[in-house]
Amino acid sequence: MKFKFRLISVCLALVCAYIPFRVLANPQGSGDSVSSALWWQMAVYNQVQQIQDQQYQGCVWGDSISSALGNYLGEENFNFAIGGMSTVSLLEQFQLVVPKGFKCETSIIAIGTNDAMYGISDEQFVQNLQEAIAKLRSLGNKKIILIPAFYSTLAASYNPKLAGTISRVDEINVLINQVAAAEKIPVESQGIQALFKQKELNPDLTIDGVHLNAKGLDIYRKVLLNILKSPL
Repeated sequence: MKFKFRLISVCLALVCAYIPFRVLANPQGSGDSVSSALWWQMAVYNQVQQIQDQQYQGCVWGDSISSALGNYLGEENFNFAIGGMSTVSLLEQFQLVVPKGFKCETSIIAIGTNDAMYGISDEQFVQNLQEAIAKLRSLGNKKIILIPAFYSTLAASYNPKLAGTISRVDEINVLINQVAAAEKIPVESQGIQALFKQKELNPDLTIDGVHLNAKGLDIYRKVLLNILKSPL
C-alpha cells in the first residue's frame, strides 16, 4: 500500500511539473528548443520548489559549463544554470522562477556560448540579454556581472553539433561587452582566461572540447566564488 502511494505521488509530481511548462514548448523559433524537453522542465520545477522566499548572497545563471559546478558554490549561493541554455531559455526560466519571491545580492550571467551554436541573431541576443538584466534588477540585485561566452577547442568549433564557431563566439562576446557598457555593469573576462589558450579552450581542461574537466571546473569555480565574495 505504501509503495502504491509513493508511485502515485511520483506520478502526480511529474504531471504537476509538466503542466505549468507546456506554454514554453515553442520558444520563439530561435533554434533553442531546450524548454520543450521534460528534463529541462523538471530541472526548473525543482528550482521552483527550493527558492520560494529565499535570500541568497549570489545567483548564477548559465548553461552546462556553469551547471556542472552543481552545489559547490556554497549554501549561501544558488546555481540556476542548466545545460543547453541560451538567452532564449534563460528568459523562459525567468518566467517561472521570478514570481517565487527569492532575492539575490549578486547575480552572475554566464550565457552566450549556446547562442553562438544555435544561430541566434545579434538583435535577438542583445534584446534577450537586456531583458534578462532588467529582470534581475527587478529582483533587487545589487550587483550583476556578465561572463563572456566560452570558446571551445578549435577541433570542436568545426562541429556545429558541439559548438559555435570561434568567429561567432567572438561576435557574441563583442555584443556582451556592448550590452555591459550600455547597462553600466562589469564583464569578468580576466579570471576565465586561465581556461583558454588565446581563443581556444585549453585541451588539458576539457573532457570533449566544450565542457570542462575536474581541473577546469576547479579553476572556474574559484573565479565565480571570487566574484560572489567581492564587496558590493
